Amino acid sequence: MDLLHAISLGIVQGITEWLPISSSGHLVILKEISGITAPISFDLALHFGTIVAVCIYFRRELFEIIRSILKFETKSEPFRTALLLVVASAPAAVAGYFLNDLFESLFNSLFAVGLGLLVTASMLSLSRARKGNRRVDFLRALVIGIFQALAIAPGISRSGMTISSAILTGVEKASAFKFSFLMSIPVIIGAFFYELSGSQIASFSLEYLAGFLTSALVGYASIATMRRIVLYDRLPLFSVYCVFLGIALIAYQLL
Repeated sequence: MDLLHAISLGIVQGITEWLPISSSGHLVILKEISGITAPISFDLALHFGTIVAVCIYFRRELFEIIRSILKFETKSEPFRTALLLVVASAPAAVAGYFLNDLFESLFNSLFAVGLGLLVTASMLSLSRARKGNRRVDFLRALVIGIFQALAIAPGISRSGMTISSAILTGVEKASAFKFSFLMSIPVIIGAFFYELSGSQIASFSLEYLAGFLTSALVGYASIATMRRIVLYDRLPLFSVYCVFLGIALIAYQLL
């Protein structure tokens, strides 16, 4: 893997991690088409970049949540949000722990990626059918968390599934966007350290730094773009892309 490959993977990670088109699916596709081989530790560097991006974007909300926990302000809205995030993160933690081998096997199949993209497309299309003004409660947090757990599979977009499921349960769009990205933080950090514990850390290289910085910068821009997409009800547009790409991948594997 050279510097250009590292930057290319960083751009793909930064764009697709937050847009509703599945970062894991696109990384599988890119590696299959280009023949790029990257160690797990490099993938971790890319994911760390997107973690940094979302934490910076929601730094004020995170600061309020952490402060409410440290001061044990149980009646405050940030503390309530912290509890909701725990509930929403639980399904992905359970699924990741008990079904890790199953999910890992799917990453070797473009057919599985294609099916996942079709699932994503269905959820994005359905999101147009519902407009609500409710906020996230504990039952909705659990439902959204279950859809986040499904997105561990390649081709199924985490942001697409969580935002669409929130909207379908009646959550107001701005709240759906914010909660979806806040709930991504504990799950991505948890997955990062889980993979980190089982991987061999490579020595520092320019390629790793380039991948990290690219995924962080592009990821931050993608989050800002995603906010406008959600607020202006443009999620269903991405379903068209997911359908065409999903069908193309399935046809490629079958023919």
